[in-house]
Amino acid sequence: MEVTKIFKCTGNEVDVIPDEILQQLNISYEDINKNASNMASLSRLLKEENKKEYCKLPFCHTVEAEAFGSEVIFNEKLGNRIGKYKIDNISLIEDISKVDLNKGRIAEVLKAIDILKKNGEDVVLDVTGPISIATSIMDSQLFYKSVRKERDKIDSLLEVIENTIVEYILEGIKQGANIISFADPAGTIDIVGPKIYKELSGRTAYNILKKIENQMGNTIVHLCGKTSTSLEAIGLLESEKIKVEGKDYFKMIHAIKSEREDIKFIGHWCLKLNKFNNEIINCRIK
Repeated sequence: MEVTKIFKCTGNEVDVIPDEILQQLNISYEDINKNASNMASLSRLLKEENKKEYCKLPFCHTVEAEAFGSEVIFNEKLGNRIGKYKIDNISLIEDISKVDLNKGRIAEVLKAIDILKKNGEDVVLDVTGPISIATSIMDSQLFYKSVRKERDKIDSLLEVIENTIVEYILEGIKQGANIISFADPAGTIDIVGPKIYKELSGRTAYNILKKIENQMGNTIVHLCGKTSTSLEAIGLLESEKIKVEGKDYFKMIHAIKSEREDIKFIGHWCLKLNKFNNEIINCRIK
């Protein structure tokens, strides 16, 4: 597959939180992001507002970077973003260690999954990929400069991130997440280029998926279309089109999981988009 055939995502990057929902909760958006019960309440309200079949957590892609020590600015309109990087000097990579999933906002996200499941909800856990996390721990210019000049340090950082993501996904599965939505928007082949993708970005994403492959239980991993087609482009994934019935994409995923227990990863699409052709793309990791 050529880079030009990488999936083109048309979904919105930021989910705007309606003012009336925040008024209904009567809690600041920042406080909602930091408490499991409040997260669960907002997720349920957003599910109803957006007429979805599932609750989604968290509300941004900064949770993992914050757990590694970056500071986050919370904004319900513009989306949460990094306010200060953990690393401003490559030598500080040595201070990065695996995240403690029992502390901070990342722990609250996992608790919120449990709360929602105990209330009979279906839950999608959004997980951020390794390059997107790395470039939220440190400025992207510093990251790519270090890829060229301090490759051993970048390899060390990505190994820590890789192991943390694996543990986070497995804990999300343990808490009962129906779907793990895995995306690495800063690390796809059209962004980093074929060489870096083959050597670094794609390889690290592949390692994560291989490590969880046989520990997923009834959970299915939905790969962002750009991630799955990037992996296929370098030969680390093969896809299979499967016809399946369902009134929407989530129902189709539920149906295919019931029919085909061998299916663990699906992709080449976006959870934010409606699905009309009754087709699921099974993604087999090689």
